[in-house]
Amino acid sequence: MEAYNTFSALNAVAAANKNFEKNNGAQKRVYYCQRCLNHGQLEPRKNHKCDCAFANCTCAKCILVERRRVLNTQLHELEEISESAAMQDDIKTELDDGDVISDSQPTTIQSSSVGRVKGGKLLKPKLLKITSTDVV
Repeated sequence: MEAYNTFSALNAVAAANKNFEKNNGAQKRVYYCQRCLNHGQLEPRKNHKCDCAFANCTCAKCILVERRRVLNTQLHELEEISESAAMQDDIKTELDDGDVISDSQPTTIQSSSVGRVKGGKLLKPKLLKITSTDVV
C-alpha cells in the first residue's frame, strides 16, 4: 500500500496562491478534486466530475473519499428528519398541555431546535403566535 503524500495538499495551496496572484489580488478560492489529489494530480473541481480519471478508482484513498461523502449526506438527512420531528413534537406538547387559551392574549410557542438551511446557514427559531381562532 502506498504511503499518504502530505505534499499534495501543500501543492494545492501553492497553486491556489499562484491563481490568487494572477487575478490581480481578487480573492477567489479554487477547490481541487480530492481523488486526483490522492493520485498526485492537481485538477480544479469545477466541471471536472465527468472527466475525472479516477472516478471509478477502487484504491483505499478513493474508497475513503466516497465513504466520507456518503456519510456526510446521511448525516445531513438525519439532521433534517430529527429537527422536523422535534419541532412537531414541541408544538404538539405546547398545544396538548391542557392550558386554556384565552381570547384576549395570543399564545407564543418557541421551538427549541435550530433549523439548517442549505449552504451551512442556521435559522433562528421562529415564534408562532396562536390565537383562540387558530386552535381547533
